[in-house]
Amino acid sequence: MTMTRRSILGAAGALAVAAPALAQTAWPAARPIRLVVGFPPGGSGDFLARALGEPLGRELGQTVVIDNRPGAGSNIASENVARSEPDGYTVLLGGNFSHAVNPAMYRRIPFDPIADFTPITRLTDLPTIIAVAPQSGITSLAQLLARIRAEPGRWNYATPGNGTPSHLAGAMLAKVAGLELTHVPFRGGAPSLQAVLAGDVQIIIGTPPVVLPQSRAGRLTALSLTTRLPSPVIPEVPGAEAAGLPELDIGGWWGLWGPARLPAPIRARLMEAMLRVMAQPALQEKLATEGLQVTTSASPEEFEAFIRREIPFWAEVVRQAGAVID
Repeated sequence: MTMTRRSILGAAGALAVAAPALAQTAWPAARPIRLVVGFPPGGSGDFLARALGEPLGRELGQTVVIDNRPGAGSNIASENVARSEPDGYTVLLGGNFSHAVNPAMYRRIPFDPIADFTPITRLTDLPTIIAVAPQSGITSLAQLLARIRAEPGRWNYATPGNGTPSHLAGAMLAKVAGLELTHVPFRGGAPSLQAVLAGDVQIIIGTPPVVLPQSRAGRLTALSLTTRLPSPVIPEVPGAEAAGLPELDIGGWWGLWGPARLPAPIRARLMEAMLRVMAQPALQEKLATEGLQVTTSASPEEFEAFIRREIPFWAEVVRQAGAVID
């Protein structure tokens, strides 16, 4: 088949007209980016997502919309991203709970934590805090443990949901201290906090953005971190070792993923933009105020290797804690 000079010129003209339109729709110009988080407003996931959304949008030149999809320990949010088009317009704010804990804790999950995602970078740590209401009169972890032992079967702890670091921390607390504790899961940090403030549950094991503001305002008494060592950004709360229970050492982390088969140029741009955001002193100070320390990856490949190491580690934690969900 041959083309006439006129048809060639016509095709060239059409390409010239189409080129600006193609350039205008290059990622991420077409539409806002969804940052999906598996918890409702009021918890650490929502706090982190909203802290990152605006500066990330500025770096990318596009609006970042926070999409809260709570439920099933973040499995609903994870599945939503895993089933999304790999076009860069849907990313997941997840963590060790979504990609390492849940695959071991739930008998069935609707996604593969490795095959269905494109790792981008680790973001921050995710410590958890054991706290009680001041009305309890308890001011130390040792006092709390003594009360629980003296009143077996009467003590409950509230968490943001099944499979969260808070859940596992509570299960491990009961195991290593030889306690009888009942887990009361909620659909996020805010409702778990309200239950403790209302006196419906005696203990909260929550993330710093949930616990610290209430502790600093005198509405909660923070007793200990669930990690053995203290955190440099939470100096007012001792680590478990200093609080008298060195066997307790459970902490988590936050990270960013896209769906599987995310194009390499989009992954690279997301990684570059997120690292610039996480390096901003103002953002680091904001996160530190809420007890989160920046811990980014050197590359997406390093993050993927880190996840692969975390999966068997958390599977063993789940096994030791005996926390399995149908």
